[in-house]
Amino acid sequence: MKILLVIPSALEARDFDVSSYENVDLLVSGAGGFSTMYNLTKYCLENRPDFVVHAGICGAFDETLQLGEVVNVMIDHFADFGVIENGKWKTGFDLKLLSTHKSPFTEGQLVAPQNDFCFFPKVIAVTSQTITSTPEQKKLLLNTFQPGIESMEGAYVHYVCIKEEIPFVHIRAVSNYVGERDKTKWETRLALENLKSAVQEIIDFL
Repeated sequence: MKILLVIPSALEARDFDVSSYENVDLLVSGAGGFSTMYNLTKYCLENRPDFVVHAGICGAFDETLQLGEVVNVMIDHFADFGVIENGKWKTGFDLKLLSTHKSPFTEGQLVAPQNDFCFFPKVIAVTSQTITSTPEQKKLLLNTFQPGIESMEGAYVHYVCIKEEIPFVHIRAVSNYVGERDKTKWETRLALENLKSAVQEIIDFL
């Protein structure tokens, strides 16, 4: 099985060494959705993996999640495609710009495969190119999507893998709580350590 490990940034990838695995490639896709979609699509067209493992750190809306905890993203959304009207967020589906039941969407969601080997807590995620930093942004997203975490790349990986019919798993480690911009209160190092262990566990299983 040819496995592709997709990690957004050099910071998140710095502890990963896949040289001991003959069947694993590492793609540092670039932070943000556009570079991730381009680089992942280009790789898949040229090499086509059998399985994609997408991993990174994230912010958590759900404060019952512990800093450093690893989660399994089962559903992701494009949370910056739409418009704010009368204090409410209208999605691309509300605006009739997207079809809720046309691939890669299932009832308007980007749904990951049920990977029975992945025992990390399952969460709903949002993907946005604007990091949530205000109570107003946070409230809009919570009311619209009920997310547990947010990232800047996840939904783009879901989109490509579903469209290309490539099995995948998406895991994230919580580095901070959404809206907390004081990085002295983040646990980035712990999140990266736990993420590395989780990825190794998944690859060894596969």
